[in-house]
Parts: sequence; C-alpha cells; structure tokens
Amino acid sequence: MGDYAKLGKDQTENILKLYDIGSLRSFVALSLGISNSNYKLETESGTYLLKVSNDKDQTQLCSEQEILTYLQGTPFDYSIAAIPTLEGSLIYAIGEYFGVIFPFIEGIPPGPADHTCCEIGRAIGSLHALKITPAELQEIRSHEEVGFGGAEILEYTKSDECPADFRDNFNFIFKDKLNGWNEEEMQLGIVHGDLYYDNTLFAHNKLKVILDWEQAGRGPLLLDLGICIGGTCLEKGRIIQPLINSFLSGYGLSRSLPKEEEKLLNQAIILGLFSIARWRISRFVEKDLDPLMRDSYKELLYRASNFNIMIEMLKSEKK
Repeated sequence: MGDYAKLGKDQTENILKLYDIGSLRSFVALSLGISNSNYKLETESGTYLLKVSNDKDQTQLCSEQEILTYLQGTPFDYSIAAIPTLEGSLIYAIGEYFGVIFPFIEGIPPGPADHTCCEIGRAIGSLHALKITPAELQEIRSHEEVGFGGAEILEYTKSDECPADFRDNFNFIFKDKLNGWNEEEMQLGIVHGDLYYDNTLFAHNKLKVILDWEQAGRGPLLLDLGICIGGTCLEKGRIIQPLINSFLSGYGLSRSLPKEEEKLLNQAIILGLFSIARWRISRFVEKDLDPLMRDSYKELLYRASNFNIMIEMLKSEKK
C-alpha cells in the first residue's frame, strides 16, 4: 500500500543527486502511506525517508512543507521539516516523480490505550495552543483546500456524486443539517487535519513525531480535535468514552477547551469521521487511487453510527 511509484535504484540515485546527503547504500519500500510511496534510504551520511507523491500536486506539496517549516520556529516539538535540495527547494521534481526527503525517525505506531491517547492529546493541544498572529495565520493555506469542513460536507450530501450510504448516515445523524455548527465563528489555528494514532511514532512510551501533514492548514481547532479523537480513542474499532477522557486530560495540559467547544465536541467527533470519509471517497472512489481502499470510507460511517448510538444512549440515561 505504500509503494505505488515502484522506484528503482537508478531513479532513486538520480533523486539523491539533487541533495547533499551522500550516495545511496540501500533502499527499501515501506508498507506505509495511503497517497504516497515511502522508502527508507541508507546513504553515506545517514538514514532518510523518501516520499513520492501519488496524489497531491506540487503546489499542495509545497504549501504542506511551508507549514512544517513554520512549525520549526515554534514551541511545537512533534514535527520534522523536509531536507532542502542543493538549490534550496523543499521538494524535488525529477521526470514524472516529485516528493520530499525527511530525516528518518525511528519509532513505532502505537496501539490505542489510555497513555497513547493522553500523549497524542497533549501534542495536538500544544499545536492548537500556538500563538499565531492573524497575519501569520492568513499566510497558511486553508484546511478546506486539502480537506473537508462542515459546510463542504453538507453541500456534498446534496450532490448526485455523494454515495447513498454517506448521505443517508449523515442525514440520520445530523437531522438539524448542522444547525449551530458555524466554523466561521470558531477559534482558528493550524490544524493537522488527519491525526489518527497511526500517524504518530512512539519510542519508550513517548510520542516522538506526528506524521502525514498533507491535510494540514488553517482551520477550526474544534473540528481538528474531533478528527483526532475519532481516529485515536478506539477500542476494537469503536470510540469509547474512557479513552476520550484520557485524551482530553492530555489535551488540557496544553490548551483549555472553551465551554462553547466542549458543548459541540461530540458533534465535532462525528463530523470529523465524515470529513475523513469524504477524503477517502475523493481518493479511492473518485480518483480510484487504490481499488483495495475503495470501500474504506464505510468503516468511518460505521464508526460514526456507533458513536452516535452511544451518545444518544447516554443522553437517555441522564433523563
């Protein structure tokens, strides 16, 4: 799933000629990535991760690297910046291929657990707590250039292109058509846009790095929080309240959740699942990037339905 491009040794060596990181000693394809091909490289000077973009265009890839470069100058400790080429570019382009090279970070994706949720919550909270001036924030691309917000999802459900199961699940859960959900009035900042637990690497029970910033941009913090909880606080594929509590305990160490956001949190979690489901539809149904992933969005619809049932049951118990 992570080797769409099928790079050979000669092609890899030609890419490395654009960099000052030594000659190739070995390379191996990694079974990671949904819309990138990933390779672990050993060169004379170290170990690197070579990514070939299979989905984004060069403009999108450049704007993603600009976000990561900006984060290097902030207190946020969980991202890495691409290695520049000899000409100072953050991306390479050679023949039909373009992408980036990063330092290789050793670590493993964690399993969902209280400690994992707390660590990831603290990290995303520190991203959301960054002090960014309005002028700086405006220089960062909008999340909706590469992801899907509430208004876009709602409009999509009215289109002929929308799969029936996506539309039916959305309309059943959001009978009010997202009444009260106004992203324009929400607190904005830099969002990751796709922070599921498998987009992280841990070592010695500590979060080392957050990966895959391709949906990062300027957006509502609450939706980003919902996306992250919906992809992290899982037990046997279901979102469970004890792990949400652990996540929020970590998040609160970095950023206090405003009362108005707290009231909309469950809605944000479900909407976040629809956001990533829509993203998967765009990649694997509309663009047919990987036929094996064509129905992967259905998993997120199922997760949203289960979580909605859980919160409705909790509401009934409180009455």
